[in-house]
Amino acid sequence: MRASSWGLCATLFVASLAPSVVGCGSHSLPPMNVVGVDKSKASSKTINYLGGVPLRSGQLLVTESPDSTSFVFVFIPEKFYPFTHVAVISIEDGEPWVYDVTGEVKTFPLKKRLMDNVKGKMYRRRFYEYVAPNLHAEVYEPPEGADGEKLAAFVRQKYAEGVEFDSYFDPNDHSKLFCSELVSLAIAHAGGKPPGLDPSNPNPSVVEGMRWLGVPPGIALPAGKFIDEKRFVGAFGQFRTRTQAWAYFEAKRELFRRFTRDQRLGYMLILQSSGQVEVRPEIGDFVFGAARLFKGEEGLPPPGDPRIEAEVRKLADKMFGPFPASAGPSSPAQSTAAAPAQSATP
Repeated sequence: MRASSWGLCATLFVASLAPSVVGCGSHSLPPMNVVGVDKSKASSKTINYLGGVPLRSGQLLVTESPDSTSFVFVFIPEKFYPFTHVAVISIEDGEPWVYDVTGEVKTFPLKKRLMDNVKGKMYRRRFYEYVAPNLHAEVYEPPEGADGEKLAAFVRQKYAEGVEFDSYFDPNDHSKLFCSELVSLAIAHAGGKPPGLDPSNPNPSVVEGMRWLGVPPGIALPAGKFIDEKRFVGAFGQFRTRTQAWAYFEAKRELFRRFTRDQRLGYMLILQSSGQVEVRPEIGDFVFGAARLFKGEEGLPPPGDPRIEAEVRKLADKMFGPFPASAGPSSPAQSTAAAPAQSATP
């Protein structure tokens, strides 16, 4: 399948940040910068990875894909969450491996129901090879009470069993799994308390889209529910700094805030006749423009700092028009500036 315009936008942005491409084996991978580390998490159980990032078995790895699907997932929960995927780290013979379950579209033979064309399974990949193609990735300690070794052992066992990907994202049927369901079950097995399910977005366009896909509306288990800054270990990716990455996420949060009940997914996304989902060009310009607001490497605001939100909202007002600070997805649109584009796309 051809790369989406969103993927191209992401690629061009990455190229503007880092001109070199790191080679791995016989093929090239995008550059992967270490953009944050908490070395206090180091212990006798950790290994020192690129730049001294302390990795150990059972840590959680959340990633943000450069693909347009990252903008599909963001609108499914009722609340905004960063990141689109979650996996588990396992240290084996001194090397970090990543276990996850994921799917991909099979174009032949083409089946009538869209999600019937999505097939997948569990994967075991080297840390670098797994992380490098992503836009941004962060490592977190497992939740309190969860034994990391047991957590990693659980996903290794599921991998050995050949668990298939659940393309319909049903959290109540464990015969097949999706990424956050796998991690949630692993945490529970390891003695921790996994995050609960969230309500899905009641926006009529989102509900209709979920029904069209065959995904059960009403519930969601976002990858971003597994993060907690107190458990942060390290960050990797294609941005220059962690602040740039979180400015990007803040821009997505702002788009979510402006996506009120009367907005449609077509204002953000384009569905091509081929079935390919693309992000509208002005949306890509906005999120990567937000990352560029924070240059340099010294004196930058950390994730969650209100200065990031303030600067991103200024950019949104400039590009899309003013939007009330108190408004959000549960409110009706206050003006035609609620959505970045008012097109006739369904």
